[in-house]
Amino acid sequence: MRTILMLTVLAGLALAGPTGKTENADMSGLEAYLVSFPASPTADPDPVQVYELTYSFHLRDVDGAPQTRTAVTGRYTRDTENGRFRWNDVSIAGAGADGELPEPTPLTIMEDFEYGLSAEIAEESLYERFPKSDLKDLIKTMVWDGMMIELVDMSLNETDSLPLHEFSLVGSWEDVDVQMADWGKLTMKDLRVKWSGVTVMHGEPCAVAFYMSFANPVDADPARGRSCYWGQFWVSLVDREIECLTLNEDVVLEVAMLGDFKRILNFQREVEFEKHPQAGR
Repeated sequence: MRTILMLTVLAGLALAGPTGKTENADMSGLEAYLVSFPASPTADPDPVQVYELTYSFHLRDVDGAPQTRTAVTGRYTRDTENGRFRWNDVSIAGAGADGELPEPTPLTIMEDFEYGLSAEIAEESLYERFPKSDLKDLIKTMVWDGMMIELVDMSLNETDSLPLHEFSLVGSWEDVDVQMADWGKLTMKDLRVKWSGVTVMHGEPCAVAFYMSFANPVDADPARGRSCYWGQFWVSLVDREIECLTLNEDVVLEVAMLGDFKRILNFQREVEFEKHPQAGR
């Protein structure tokens, strides 16, 4: 098994060049885009891309009954020219199993939280400004979720010749250990991508792809279990920018308690990053 740090790979990501985006793409002849995925871009990507985040987190018991739920919104900025990432306008709301979500509370501690495209994302020192609590774990998870966009960016280099309607294995993300600061380790297995077709988003023709990876071991001592995740992403065929990315994850953990008692927990997440349609234009 290869053991690498996710951000060591990400550090080699080629940064985007200057923008040359067209305002409105020609929507005629979308059938031509079915020839390849994605088609050769006709414009350079914007160096700064802004995404709106919506995040829903559910804790369930082993039978699927809800225990708690959390909703988060925020704005995520990718400065690909300088390799920097930033969070703004993050708000959070939480409730118990039966309670209505209250009005969201601004998470001011995350305002202008910025970091680079480097191994620091997996180092505990990056998160020292945050209190040691479940909130800190949530913030770490949001940072790693943002990196999914970078993973998709990299996978596009391997999947530019995907066959239509067939799953293909992304070889560089098979049996890869991802260390998540002091939280633990996730082993990524069998990441597969399927090109589903074309659509239009934000006024541009987009390739639609579905991805999935099941039975990924999680080692977060004293907890252990597995993660299944899947989702879709929309890639502009004009400039190859990711217009939207969704992530669904189901995690089952066995947590060692006092004595020989063990508790089974089920975490479910629904995440969406949608690019702001006017960002960078």
